[in-house]
Amino acid sequence: MPKGPAKAGVYGVDGSVSREEAERLARALGVPGGVRADGGEWRGAGLVVARQAPGAWSYLAKGDKCARGKGCPAPGEAEAREAARPVFAALGLAGAPSRGDEVRGASRVVEVDPEVGGLPTDGWSTRLHIAAGGEVVGGTGRLDVPRTADEERYPVRSAAEALAALNEGAGEDGTVVPVTRARFGLAARTREGHPVLVPAWLFSVPSQSATLAQLAIDERHLGSGGGPRHPGGATSAGPGAATRSVPPVSYAAAGRELSLRFSGGVCARYRAHAEEKGAQVRVHLTEEKEPGKVCVMIAKDLTRSVTLDRPLGDRTVVTTTGETVPAA
Repeated sequence: MPKGPAKAGVYGVDGSVSREEAERLARALGVPGGVRADGGEWRGAGLVVARQAPGAWSYLAKGDKCARGKGCPAPGEAEAREAARPVFAALGLAGAPSRGDEVRGASRVVEVDPEVGGLPTDGWSTRLHIAAGGEVVGGTGRLDVPRTADEERYPVRSAAEALAALNEGAGEDGTVVPVTRARFGLAARTREGHPVLVPAWLFSVPSQSATLAQLAIDERHLGSGGGPRHPGGATSAGPGAATRSVPPVSYAAAGRELSLRFSGGVCARYRAHAEEKGAQVRVHLTEEKEPGKVCVMIAKDLTRSVTLDRPLGDRTVVTTTGETVPAA
């Protein structure tokens, strides 16, 4: 087993995505007409970018003649990588190693995971769908990549301890998956409803061409993102704080990131998490207010994101009470 550091920090991003950043992505993808503001998002022809950092985005080309795979073979890996290269360069990912072995219908998927602080990452991927002729017909990712860790450092578990925890979880359904490599890196998680990259051990599973990420720090350091839950999805709040559930208005999915849009107050704190069961993803939004605090009564459009175990796909997003949440 390799050795990791004694302590490590969490990487996060703050702020918002500017129009210039969204339009740079639109130009790289070949989206005509630029982007326009629409609530908490930047929107173009087939492109949706969350305005809250890290700017989760998704793109589906309009009028793609090969979308249904009729008479259009997927391009070769070399052709697809070359077509994806300028887009990755525009996103600041030119130096990241890419993979292009996945074929989806008439397109080939080229994917990169950025290195952050000299460490490999899992779950912060940018994926581009390349059709015949090198046309970019779809994609998902995040515009911002965190580059600086928090000042606070947390004790790191050894690779052996992380593997033991991974085996313990796998043993619940009797599944045993052999791993052949362990690397110290960063895995996408959420903290206080915001996507972050957390120190983790990344285990390679060649039989599934996959990576299994096991956190290398205690989940309690993620606050409400990894702390105890109360029945009904509420998170533990501070002493005397009043909490209530808030229904999301809509959602947007980009890779494993699920962005929830809702209306909230300017003085409250909002937290989100998701439960994945079968064909449903049940999302919980919690509002926390300090009792007695005087605050202006203004509502605004807000967005909170959660990182799923796998891309949403055709699963249905529902509220705490089981009502369907519409796609944005």
